[in-house]
Amino acid sequence: MKTTLASIGTGALGIAILLALALIPVLLLQGGVWLSALLFPWLAAINALTLLVTLFVLLPNAVFSSTPRFAGSGMMIVSYVFGATLWVWSLLLTYTLWGGFWLFIGLFMAGVGVVPLAMIATFFKGMWAELGELVVLIALTFGVRVWGYKLLEKALRSAPSY
Repeated sequence: MKTTLASIGTGALGIAILLALALIPVLLLQGGVWLSALLFPWLAAINALTLLVTLFVLLPNAVFSSTPRFAGSGMMIVSYVFGATLWVWSLLLTYTLWGGFWLFIGLFMAGVGVVPLAMIATFFKGMWAELGELVVLIALTFGVRVWGYKLLEKALRSAPSY
């Protein structure tokens, strides 16, 4: 009788541990969505300011100035702001439009899978403005980053060697 009760207790404990372990990713996913929803308004405002700085400070310095190093460094930095905004917004869109399962799949694809999944979700839901904005953010992220990299290469080539 004692061994039967002990084995039942051990089995129940094992099931409880498995359920607790299965609950951890769900809680992390929900916490990530909550944090993203909290941060997104701030990121959107910072993204708008970053776009203004890019248009009115970095681009003129990149085109007309003899300081490609400053413009290139600035562009590399702002590309990460654009990328963070894109990723958080894609996470929220994927979760809102397709749910936690697809968000988990997108995060499982090295974390960046949420961006294409958000684009596919907005396409299938007919949310053309949001899809266009995601495409623009992708172009901004990588276009500014590549241009910044090219400017930094140019600055290194023209720098005096000692």
